[in-house]
Amino acid sequence: MTSASTFMIVLAIVLLRMGKEKELRPSRMWITPVLFIWVTFTTISQTANLTWMSFLLYAICLVLGIGLGMWRASLEKLRVHPVTGRITSQSSIAGVIIFMAAMLLRLAIGYWGREHALVSLSNALVMIPLGSVCARRFFLFLRYRQLQGHGRI
Repeated sequence: MTSASTFMIVLAIVLLRMGKEKELRPSRMWITPVLFIWVTFTTISQTANLTWMSFLLYAICLVLGIGLGMWRASLEKLRVHPVTGRITSQSSIAGVIIFMAAMLLRLAIGYWGREHALVSLSNALVMIPLGSVCARRFFLFLRYRQLQGHGRI
């Protein structure tokens, strides 16, 4: 299985879960970030050409992804069900569009980059969705704890 097809499978799973309001379960919030970490390191490990410049690109893209994740988490709608007390979340349309744009940019450059020596940039762009997913989940967890009455960590 190629990294592009693995990437698309993970993307499809994430998009299916993003569109509807769902109960936040902290015990399951780690699954999607772990999938993205696996896809990211699978993609990067296939590149034999790791230099300090590529690591710098990875770090820059990771920081951009974390910023996007924080922004997406702030757009997320969280509410407490008045009867059951369960906390639910729903992604905003803007959050889904931001996520899709980052993923499609990576796929486009990945496709074009094979022929134009942009492989390092293509691999670095995987770090944007990774940082976004991990940061979004972390900040949702913090907001979940706050709504539960645990206050800030």
